[in-house]
Amino acid sequence: MNVYLSAVSPVPNELGLAIPGDLPFFEVLLVTAFVLHIVFVNILVAGSVSAVYNEIKGIVRKDALADKLAFHLATQVSIVKSIAIVLGIAPLLIISTIYTQYFYSSTILIGKMWLMLIPLLILAFLSLYAYKFSWEKLKRRRKLHLTFGIAGALILLFVPLLFITNVVSMLHPELWEPGRGFWLSLFAYPTIWQRYLHFMAASFSMLGVYIYWWGNRSSQRHGEEVTFRAKTFGKGMAAGFTLLQLLAGPLLLFSMNSVVRHAFMGGSFFHTALLALAIVLAIVLCVVLIRLVREDSRRRFLIAVVLLLVVLSLMSWIRHEVREIQLAPYMERSPRNTVG
Repeated sequence: MNVYLSAVSPVPNELGLAIPGDLPFFEVLLVTAFVLHIVFVNILVAGSVSAVYNEIKGIVRKDALADKLAFHLATQVSIVKSIAIVLGIAPLLIISTIYTQYFYSSTILIGKMWLMLIPLLILAFLSLYAYKFSWEKLKRRRKLHLTFGIAGALILLFVPLLFITNVVSMLHPELWEPGRGFWLSLFAYPTIWQRYLHFMAASFSMLGVYIYWWGNRSSQRHGEEVTFRAKTFGKGMAAGFTLLQLLAGPLLLFSMNSVVRHAFMGGSFFHTALLALAIVLAIVLCVVLIRLVREDSRRRFLIAVVLLLVVLSLMSWIRHEVREIQLAPYMERSPRNTVG
């Protein structure tokens, strides 16, 4: 395989490996796999932070219900973490198949930190295991117990930056510099921190809906008081962070390059309509969640779940379209081939 660099582009301009199938099929599969993966990642990241928050709240305010809710959040985190990892394999393999020249190049540029991904996740999961399973044993040693939870949560807050930096780097071959590395890349590429804010807001929105569902489902098993607290905590979080999404989304859009902004702001009917539909449904979702905060309703909750999943799917497809728009000039020089 010839991997020399073109004089006009840093992207390897010849790739001997063809995409093993139909490209549109792989694109749909990529978006679908990403949606399934990100739902559990959202719950994992926000759940670990929320567990620590509620335990600290329980200690400071001597609130036994907050402590119980923290324990149940830690339990849910221990369940979803394995699902999040397994479901992450498919989108990672597919994106490396469709965008081989871009993804592998950007991965090499942050290679040292990318190789730290597995050790970091192992350390995070071990910390969260210790956090959950030592809950009763370390009742009298709360600082030590919190150390496990805080360590796991901080690592999980950091790991998304590795992925975001990688996928943003692959969109900007013109900014590639071999000696830059991960830490300088955090501030060298546009949209990294805007994407991170968008991701975090989405994570807490998803967790809020999930915890409200858990509270409804578990009222008889865990008692009315703790599940009522879970439902109140969940719907308030979902509404607040979904409203934050209405700020994070425009910040992300306006941080993108002019070609992308033009396509999604009137330059392309398809892209503009896609974004407009996502925004309208997000606003409707906010209204439904605010009404749910004021008064519990099974019907409103089901509507909120459907709207959230639809908005998430639309945002994931928009993410894919942004990738296609930004890489289009490079693909003209180095087109993708498929197996016929």
